[in-house]
Amino acid sequence: MKKIDVFAAINLLLFLLMCVFRYYARFIHYRGIEHIQEFFIYAAIIICAIVVLWWIFRHYPFDTMILVLLQLGIVMHFSGAFVQIEGGRLYDAHVLGIQYDKYVHFVNAFSATLLVSRLFQIQHIALTRVNSVFLMMVVLGMGAIVEIVEYVVVLTVPNAGVGGYDNNMQDLIANFCGALGFLILRSALVRGAPRVSALLVKPTELPS
Repeated sequence: MKKIDVFAAINLLLFLLMCVFRYYARFIHYRGIEHIQEFFIYAAIIICAIVVLWWIFRHYPFDTMILVLLQLGIVMHFSGAFVQIEGGRLYDAHVLGIQYDKYVHFVNAFSATLLVSRLFQIQHIALTRVNSVFLMMVVLGMGAIVEIVEYVVVLTVPNAGVGGYDNNMQDLIANFCGALGFLILRSALVRGAPRVSALLVKPTELPS
């Protein structure tokens, strides 16, 4: 069994548990039992997405650190929706003046940039300055897809709590900062500490 098989199984189980203990009741509260078929449609789409992504990516070798960082972002997301703090969701809480949700976007964008950079390496695409910009655009595009999904939720689920235009833009800015943060850290490690940079960059990528 590959590491990504365990990763996919854990997150499929997490999603199913969240559906049973959180999302189902929340959907009923906002949409009503008469629209419950929508809940199962959304759940089925997400489950299919997990399975398809697992089937595609299980053929690629991913380091444990990449999967751990991705799992951290996923756990932060679930915690934001599930954990209650001061009578509200953790997602709505502010830490050091910044909404918790933005930290989730930052971490996920950082992890996604690491993941896509690994895919670049597997495809033997050198991470030049131009390709680094392209890498960032790929991650921002992935984040934009998430915002589109949230917009669909706003249109179909009244009082969904997703947020408006300001929230969308702040999410994209957090994604940008996460992607840029990874590229800056990678560049600094490659130049200043080759041994440490092996955590983020494969040895074959390091300059000779």
